[in-house]
Amino acid sequence: MAVSTLAAAPAPPARPPYYPALTGLRAVAAYLVFFLHFRFVGQPDWLVRLTGQGYVGVGMFFVLSGFVIATRYPGSQPHTRAWWGRYLWRRVARIYPVYFLLNGWALARIYWPLPPGQAGSSLFLIALSQSMLRGFSNTLKFVGLPQGWSLTVEECFYLSAPLLLLAWQRRGWAGAAGFVAAVVGSGLLLTALCAGRPELHGLFGSYHHLFNFTFFGRVLEFVMGVGLARWWAGRPAAPAGRGLWLTLAGTLVMALAVAGLAALRSPIDTYDGLRYPAATALNILLFPAGVALLLAGLLAESTWLQRVLASRLAQALGRSSYFFYLLHVSPFSIWWQQHFGWGRHILAQFAATVLLSELGYRLVEKPLHRWLLARPAGRAKAAPQPA
Repeated sequence: MAVSTLAAAPAPPARPPYYPALTGLRAVAAYLVFFLHFRFVGQPDWLVRLTGQGYVGVGMFFVLSGFVIATRYPGSQPHTRAWWGRYLWRRVARIYPVYFLLNGWALARIYWPLPPGQAGSSLFLIALSQSMLRGFSNTLKFVGLPQGWSLTVEECFYLSAPLLLLAWQRRGWAGAAGFVAAVVGSGLLLTALCAGRPELHGLFGSYHHLFNFTFFGRVLEFVMGVGLARWWAGRPAAPAGRGLWLTLAGTLVMALAVAGLAALRSPIDTYDGLRYPAATALNILLFPAGVALLLAGLLAESTWLQRVLASRLAQALGRSSYFFYLLHVSPFSIWWQQHFGWGRHILAQFAATVLLSELGYRLVEKPLHRWLLARPAGRAKAAPQPA
């Protein structure tokens, strides 16, 4: 009897899992950072302290990144040269095009035309910023779009994530702990060698910078996300339950961390409070632990918060949140403040940034991403890896 050609055909590659509520949470993380940078005139001191902790939205992004990468790349695939090429191309395609355009816009506003006699130093700063290397420098990390320092951290995770996943696959928690120890130890050694040397232009210039602005100090946030993904993958397949304990516990831990940070910080709008070891621990340990618990709740529990974050509106805002994050402090925000005043019409500025980000995502980010993935470097011959 003839074998059916249809039956013999290979099954199409499985789609990567998609969690709508986690996409919606990305928008919340981006908006926290917006209201850190732009505040209403005349806010009371307690509200200044509270909104001054909006930088925790960056940590939320880091935990989410760890979960997403571990979900899509379980660590069991062979790490051939071709696999590495496709993986890195897809990571670059996801992050870099919009960064290159919006950061280039900011750099052009600052450095064009090149000032006479300073062309060399200006080109050096431009190259450092556009290559994302500026995040390693304590003094140059804010060149271009100031929030772009966090993308240096993100790209470091992308580069090292396959090694972390492989270590976890083979050695379990011991492999993950060894990875963390190697990363943190490398950062401590580099800072000990580089701090206090002005000729290095702030490269690994301080321990405060190490633990708050580099992957070497913030690696645990990503590892928490990876650990959550492995926990989730090992659970029996079941629909979300009716409990809410994980969601409540995560929210409570996050709130305690933010309250602690607000109590430790000065009401003056600076990052001085982060120099306290206790504040650093709250920022890179306690708060991301709360985020991991919250994500577990959004995955495993059916709650009103999960339904809100999984709504079509929240998902749309989440998909455009990366463009929003890069746009919110940019030549656009400078133009807005110059025309409408600092601290005035903040809600209108927020709405305008959201609208422009949605347009930017649909007309620029998404088409560029798809075009780059269609290039040969982003395609696999058999089962393609998810973007």
